[in-house]
Amino acid sequence: MANNLLEDSHKKHLKEITCKALNEASRIATKLINSIQVTYKSESQPVTNADREIDNYLKSYFKAHTPNFGWLSEESYDDKSRLDRDFFWCLDPIDGTRSYINKKPEYTISLALIEKNQPVIGHILNPETREYFYAEKNNGAFCNEKKITVNNPSKIDECKIAISSSEIKKLESYDIFKTKKIKKIGSIAYKIALVAKGEIDIAVSFSKKNDWDLAAADLIIKEAGGYLKDLNGNDIYYNKSSTKINSVLACNSFIINNLINLFSKQ
Repeated sequence: MANNLLEDSHKKHLKEITCKALNEASRIATKLINSIQVTYKSESQPVTNADREIDNYLKSYFKAHTPNFGWLSEESYDDKSRLDRDFFWCLDPIDGTRSYINKKPEYTISLALIEKNQPVIGHILNPETREYFYAEKNNGAFCNEKKITVNNPSKIDECKIAISSSEIKKLESYDIFKTKKIKKIGSIAYKIALVAKGEIDIAVSFSKKNDWDLAAADLIIKEAGGYLKDLNGNDIYYNKSSTKINSVLACNSFIINNLINLFSKQ
């Protein structure tokens, strides 16, 4: 089954139906941004009517179009279908919910197709900027159909860095970052995609993430020639019993080891 599902003709079909679905999801996000309703899953986890509507739409869409694939989403009950299928969709309907609530143009819809424990197709769409990032395993990474690659600065102090506003103080506790220009961006998927695109050199998060936050971005940055690891230098694997991932570091091959050495000391 796994060998036949992702032949070139099938990948082309998957890309077509997925682009159509994500464009509709983007339309939902922009339609609802002026009538946002916010509830809280926990004190630090807001969720909006747009998160839920996009999740419901995409779940129904992909259940109909790819009935043999499993499903995992931030806003869906984990039915564990991901554990017994060759492939499953992994969705964050709005990555950067606070940015969405505050009407900042830096939230994304992030969708990956995962085979066992590694992403093989990744989509990240920013509904406000209309940047559409896409990657297939071993086929390169693209933004709006243009091939993208990471920048290659070899010194940390030459780098542009992106981090969530809530984590800036933690980043500035490292002397090397105190005087650097730090860009505040909410969505971790968008931060990593911008590293893949070469607009940012380093994206970092000290806080826990989940499969749906990272899977699409992981493939996109790797296909753009970059690296994604946790802050201890470990590779990230998906579809484990827990979807939790301790931390995130995205950058190029020249500085990855220096950054890991820096961050793992604290």
